[in-house]
Amino acid sequence: MGKITRYIIVAGFFLCSRLAIAQPGFYVPTAGKIFFNGDTATIFFNVINYGSFGVGKKAFVNFTAPVWENAPLSLITDESNGGNGASGTGGWIRFLSDSIRQQLIGGYNAAIKSGPAFCYLQIQNPLGVELTESSAKVRKEILLSEGLVYLKDYILAVGDNDPGKISGYDSSRYFVTGNKRGAGFLIRENIRSADGRIDFPVGSRDDAYTPAAIKSNSLQGDDYYVNVFDSVKAERPIGNYLFEESVNKTWEIGKRFQPDAGNVEIFLQHLNADEGSFFTLNKRNAYVSRFNGTGWDLGSPQSYPAPGYLTSGTPLTNSGVNNRVFYNTVSSPSYFTKLTGYGDSLLQTMVWFNARRTGYSAVDVYWKTKPEINVQYFIVQRRLSNETDFTNMDTVSSQVNGGISLAELNYSLIDPNSYSGISFYRLKTVNTDTTFFYSNIIAVGGKPGGPLILLWPNPTPDKFYVSCDPALRVQAIVIWNAIGQKIKQENVNGRTIIEMNLTVSGSYLVGFVAADGTIIETKKLIVAR
Repeated sequence: MGKITRYIIVAGFFLCSRLAIAQPGFYVPTAGKIFFNGDTATIFFNVINYGSFGVGKKAFVNFTAPVWENAPLSLITDESNGGNGASGTGGWIRFLSDSIRQQLIGGYNAAIKSGPAFCYLQIQNPLGVELTESSAKVRKEILLSEGLVYLKDYILAVGDNDPGKISGYDSSRYFVTGNKRGAGFLIRENIRSADGRIDFPVGSRDDAYTPAAIKSNSLQGDDYYVNVFDSVKAERPIGNYLFEESVNKTWEIGKRFQPDAGNVEIFLQHLNADEGSFFTLNKRNAYVSRFNGTGWDLGSPQSYPAPGYLTSGTPLTNSGVNNRVFYNTVSSPSYFTKLTGYGDSLLQTMVWFNARRTGYSAVDVYWKTKPEINVQYFIVQRRLSNETDFTNMDTVSSQVNGGISLAELNYSLIDPNSYSGISFYRLKTVNTDTTFFYSNIIAVGGKPGGPLILLWPNPTPDKFYVSCDPALRVQAIVIWNAIGQKIKQENVNGRTIIEMNLTVSGSYLVGFVAADGTIIETKKLIVAR
């Protein structure tokens, strides 16, 4: 049997479980109920829904009038619970027109997540649909078949404790956020690692499709929201405009419930036409940048943007996508843009590491990086002289959260350590791709003091070790016999623990010499074979 189309054209149409009074347009009064059970119907007059507007899973409702209004306490139901629930499959409502821009008063309160929500919503209007007077929500899917959705100062939430589905989006079908910060947000609910990449097809205005995407790496879900507006300012929201070195777009992205927590990858797609001249010349080093409170940070990876794949169709060759992982820094909200850097393929993290006993029960472990490239966190490890393996003592997060810093960054922690013998420390640096490397090993004695030089074992049958505090800048180790003859010299070359060997029994002096020839310290060594 073919599909039946019903045309509802009565100006005062209403259905009500109680006494109802005729209203202009398609009116569902408080406590009133209408339910479309199946087939296709078309509404030619404004919808004013103060009651319950139901659309079953086999129904498709076309709406061609200028204004659809939901009251905050109204409902849009599906076939569940006898047509009174919102947990079933539900049917489609389609905004359809070719002569007017339609308006939607959604009646949804995004702050408290309360109010009516469409189950399936389709936009097929070349002149667009705009939110007005209140926000709106779509529980399962919004299909963009034709035209733009203008969010203006309101919010469109998609999903029902999940991200929901947005389909049909491309450079001519997307959500216009209104071109100003703090308003006009697209929200997708409860994004988790299992959801993969979730696209936010937004643009600041007409002909300005600049979407974002979120890929959460956390098991715990969160609602994410996105807005985009023109311009990038050096000291957001003030300061000089960064026209030349940016893509002239700032994305406002936030988490609703666990700000500044979790690992999330952010994708940004810009239009080639928005690129500043300096950005275009250095496009091979483009990266996603986050405003850190004082300025735009230096990010990684730095690479040529990929063709614009944040679309439900063919990648857009007039656009480019860059992505970056952020650790515990997406707040409510945070601001992102795209800048160009220096190229990070040849840059490597440089670590200077040291440790010093500051008390009988405490060791100060400290290090600095310059540059720091794609580091996720550091692990301080310790081995006592009576132990065979290093043990993880503490973890310290990177100050640039997996990005790039060309400036010197300083880190430190206090390790509770009352061991009276020699303790050995090293630093494990873990990168964002889970690769890692170790620092040099530092030996720390059991007594507090200034920069230390250690020598052990003493006496020794032949082999012994020396440890030079890096702060002393020892250049060479010189050994003299009992009558003052120099018998050995070993250049330090940046090492902090050096293995040495003497084969003749006797008493020796071990000297630690600076670059200018000054003897920093001497220690007596006994070789007993």
